[in-house]
Amino acid sequence: MSFAEHIAPILRTTLEVLREAGRPLQPDEVRKAVTEKISIAPEHQGPNAHGQTRWWAQLGFRTGEAASLGWMIKRNGWSITPAGIQALEDFPGVELYRELGRQYRARRLPAQGRKDARWDVVLKALKRLKPGSWTTYGDLAELVGMSAQSIGGFMAEAPEGYNAHRVLQAGGRISPQFRWLDPLRTEEPRAVLEQEGLTFDQAGRADPAARVTANDFRKVLSEAGPIPGVTSAVSPASAPDDVPPAFEQFQQNLGYARQLVHGGQNLERLRVGAFDVGDLYRAAWTQSVAALDHWITREIIDRAVALALQPGVARPPKFSKLSIPVELFEKVHHHDEPLDEAFRAHLEQVFAFMTFQNPDKIKEGFAHVSTVNLWVKVAEILTDQDAAEPITSDGVRSKLRDIAWRRNNIAHTADHDPDQPGQKAAISAREAEETISWLESIAIAIQLALGDPLPAANYDAAPPEAGTLGAVPAMTNERRAALSRGQSKWDEDSLLHALEQYCSEDVANTLLAVYRHAERHPSFRGYYFGEAEYPSVTAWFSLGTDEAAVWSIYTGVSKSVLSINFEWMHNRGASQDRLARLVNALSVFPGWAQVREQLIAANYAKRPSLTPAALGQPNASEVVTAALNDLLAVKSRIVQILDPQPSAWYKNPNSTGARGGCSQHGTPPCHADIVASVVLADAGSDNIQWAVCQRGLQELKPDLSPPREGTI
Repeated sequence: MSFAEHIAPILRTTLEVLREAGRPLQPDEVRKAVTEKISIAPEHQGPNAHGQTRWWAQLGFRTGEAASLGWMIKRNGWSITPAGIQALEDFPGVELYRELGRQYRARRLPAQGRKDARWDVVLKALKRLKPGSWTTYGDLAELVGMSAQSIGGFMAEAPEGYNAHRVLQAGGRISPQFRWLDPLRTEEPRAVLEQEGLTFDQAGRADPAARVTANDFRKVLSEAGPIPGVTSAVSPASAPDDVPPAFEQFQQNLGYARQLVHGGQNLERLRVGAFDVGDLYRAAWTQSVAALDHWITREIIDRAVALALQPGVARPPKFSKLSIPVELFEKVHHHDEPLDEAFRAHLEQVFAFMTFQNPDKIKEGFAHVSTVNLWVKVAEILTDQDAAEPITSDGVRSKLRDIAWRRNNIAHTADHDPDQPGQKAAISAREAEETISWLESIAIAIQLALGDPLPAANYDAAPPEAGTLGAVPAMTNERRAALSRGQSKWDEDSLLHALEQYCSEDVANTLLAVYRHAERHPSFRGYYFGEAEYPSVTAWFSLGTDEAAVWSIYTGVSKSVLSINFEWMHNRGASQDRLARLVNALSVFPGWAQVREQLIAANYAKRPSLTPAALGQPNASEVVTAALNDLLAVKSRIVQILDPQPSAWYKNPNSTGARGGCSQHGTPPCHADIVASVVLADAGSDNIQWAVCQRGLQELKPDLSPPREGTI
């Protein structure tokens, strides 16, 4: 029986134990309860390559993933959330494990750039990799002129049926990080390869005579004629580093720290006097801080690369100010190097000498990829997870500073005690273990605060549910001239021309009304015009704490549609209540009663479209714009008045966003001097901070609620 078959019931039993307990349990309590309920094979009770009990380590990884998805909490013990209980009910048996893997891959792993034609070559090569043969990451990299590490990242996401298990390391060994894309695949990859006819030596290396090299691939692929993306020159390539996903590596590193603590406890029981057991606890403390530092660096880079691959997405100001060398621009623009590969390599150099241990530095780093008020949001999440131990943003920062200070004291002064010269400060196993657990809970809360690294959204193409929009229109002289000048995107003139040419009058009037409504709305943030065969436009609006692509117009010869981007709004933090109001308002259109049920079942991960049958209704424009107004309305109350901060930048859903302008008055924008900044509890999302003038303050002040503890 493979490990996949073992970990699935272990995960389910763990969540069932937590559900039955109804309270937080310590990890040791959970493991004991699990072993009392199910049998665990002896081979999985032994140590892994890092000395950790094999099933304990894997359970730590999987529960970390579950916590990052909101299924459970790992603060002050382990406990299950309502979302986790719902998952137990929705996904019976091993389906729970499969769903965890699917959601974690879809929501937590960074998007890869796949527009490069060379990825198609990689897939074609893999399809031609026959049973009994194998190749390496380096061979595939050499074939298409990429790095082996990029190939390794691609292979981690390669669809089923493309023989990813036949791609091995340079020496012919199976990568220790290999996983089946489908968590229910139970076979060991070596067993599968041997069944296919591949042999291995005693050291676990595949038969070198069965290896398919880059030149072999070129010969096979060239039989079908020239294929774009295949390189003719042979370039040296190295095997990938086999680096696991960032959060899994973080948990792995925390596992090493916990091993040091357990080793110290064992030595204490043996009363070994010749050795200062406290040094093992100090090493564990240092290891856990380093683990957080390394994870933050990788998380920032992963999120930055995901942003770079989404040209239509609004970026944080600090991201837009990232500088890149001319060399990188030339590699991407002139030499067709994949953007994700080139940008990642550059960011790794940028962040190589930065440390993320101090809370101010951590917040500054994440500001490159998010506008969230980090420590306020983290404190709210931690408090929601354990209301018995509430914590403020100041409390989070203070505790992190203390942990970082102790780490520096250990590293630089051998943990000297300032009150007792020549002596080390006392440290216990409990202090070290609590620090490790605290840093794990902080990392999980940061993930929840930042939200998912969003998948690369395709703003150019209508959603598949919209169906075909008709034959590709003939290229006009104006379009041909624009392309020759390097202008690949459509513009407003082309959109309006398409509406007039392809749409009936009533449909065109509705789409034009929606388009013009956006420009007049105070929450409007901008248009993105597409690059596909048909003119298209996507409108961005502020949703309070973030900005999202709310709707898209796609024109076509056969039909034109208005897509309502529920999935993208949900990804950007729009609440389900807010989205439910929108779909309810649109349910008057033909077919949209069923759409509502489909959206709820899919957790709003869809982009349904209003077709000409709906858009041609007599009052369609009024219904759509009224629904959008309700979606974008800010229903708030003051929860705190802060000191005036005229120079700060505030999210401002009711004004043009001009620096220094009053957020309370939107149309026309108010540019009176601000007298205070206030924190509003927004019914549609989370707390937002506004700057207000004297009049705005007087209008809001009667709704003032008791001040919140903590600062913003």
